[in-house]
Amino acid sequence: MYSVTEICKSGEPLSLKTDGHLRVVFIGTGSAFAKRRRQSNILIIQGDHHVLVDCGTQGPLALADLGLDVLQVKCYLPTHSHADHIGGFEEIGLTNRYLAKSSKPEMIVLPEYAKDLWSRSLAGGMEYCESKQGRPLQLADFFKIQTPSPENGTETGLVWNYRQGPIEISVMRTRHFPDTAVNIEESQWCSGVFINQRVWISGDTMFDRDYPLKYSEKAELMFHDCQLFQGGVHASYHELMTLPESIRAKMFLYHYGDNWDQPKSWAKETDGFSGNPVKDGFLGWTEQQKAYDFF
Repeated sequence: MYSVTEICKSGEPLSLKTDGHLRVVFIGTGSAFAKRRRQSNILIIQGDHHVLVDCGTQGPLALADLGLDVLQVKCYLPTHSHADHIGGFEEIGLTNRYLAKSSKPEMIVLPEYAKDLWSRSLAGGMEYCESKQGRPLQLADFFKIQTPSPENGTETGLVWNYRQGPIEISVMRTRHFPDTAVNIEESQWCSGVFINQRVWISGDTMFDRDYPLKYSEKAELMFHDCQLFQGGVHASYHELMTLPESIRAKMFLYHYGDNWDQPKSWAKETDGFSGNPVKDGFLGWTEQQKAYDFF
């Protein structure tokens, strides 16, 4: 059972604790270049534990919207290296190391991705801030690295598991980019997450019908990446409309463009749908300033 709860309505900061139940808060719900609803980064909270899935260029601002800052968040999980998902990690690392001089925040990351995340994205602004024992800094100098375990103990699979207190996280590879990739093996690293075997969040992904079909069997609630045009490296509204009604009925849409509420600008009369996700069989658009609480 879940409920949707309005948060911070009186200006109070969001608590990073719950009474023991699972809480999912999208600190942003927009696409990479969205200006109206921040970027799609997700805060998972249960009991005394929390994980922020991604922190993009607008991530620190989105936390501030909720009365929080990057120094209060102690555990992060980056899904892939587009700036709307990892653009805030330089601020996270530098402020923790040099301003707060606090203990390192945790980062849940696979070794194969950690190497690319550092060398291709974060190192440029971070590794030469100082010399440590005669060497440039590394990712582990800024974050306490936590490594998920491969599901079923096999390194050849595409799912890994990690437990952060009561929060059980499955990390699943997705086919996101480049646009020429026909399978996950040809794709750059990108992942979705499955929380407590209850909440499935697709992560950035091209439309892959088998992906939501597989997780719909277990998921109580589903959140799917959704762009408002066809083509490129995200699942489109048009493609998601081809999913069975039973799956759409448990699915919220997120990572949408700034014109989500102007369906006449992207939904044509010949498309066979209204552009209003509730009328079209989904649960609706994922919203900011709302918590999805699971009991």
